[in-house]
Amino acid sequence: MARPQKINKEEVINSSGIDISMVIDLSSSMLARDFKPNRLELTKQLAQEFVKERPNDRISISIFGGTALGQCPLTSDHRMVLDILQSLEQGVLDDGTAIGMGLASGVNMLKDSKARSKVIILLTDGENNAGYIDPLTAAKLAEGYGIKVYVIGVGTEGQAKRR
Repeated sequence: MARPQKINKEEVINSSGIDISMVIDLSSSMLARDFKPNRLELTKQLAQEFVKERPNDRISISIFGGTALGQCPLTSDHRMVLDILQSLEQGVLDDGTAIGMGLASGVNMLKDSKARSKVIILLTDGENNAGYIDPLTAAKLAEGYGIKVYVIGVGTEGQAKRR
C-alpha cells in the first residue's frame, strides 16, 4: 500500500484488416412474420452472430427506410455494435425502402478507410421504392472506393404479410 505501482501491458492483435459496414433495412415490411418472430428480429439476431465471429474487424452500422442514417461509425468496440443492433426498431425513419441511400451511407462509413479490404453487407427484404439515390449509382460509388458489396435478401418470395 505504501508503494503504488503502475503496470503497462502491451498486447499484439493480429487483425485481418477488414472494415465492414452493415446496412440494415428498417422498412415496415421487415415486420412481416414469414420468419419468427419477424424479419427484422431475425436480421438483428443474425447480424449479432456475425459480429461475434469477427473479433478483429472494425464494423459500422447504417440503417435505412425511406431515408438513411449512420448509426455507428467504424469501431472495434463490438459490445457497442451489439448494443446498437439490439436496439434497432422499425419506425425510427420514414417508411419506404431507399436501398440506394442506405448503400451510399455504408459507402460514406468506409470511404476514408485505409483497410486492405472494405465490405458492405446490405440486409434488405425489398426493392428500392424511395430515396433520391439510385441503387446502381450507389453501387458504382462503392466500386470507385474499392468497396465490395454483398446483398443478403431477408424473407420469402412474394408479397410481405404482417399477420
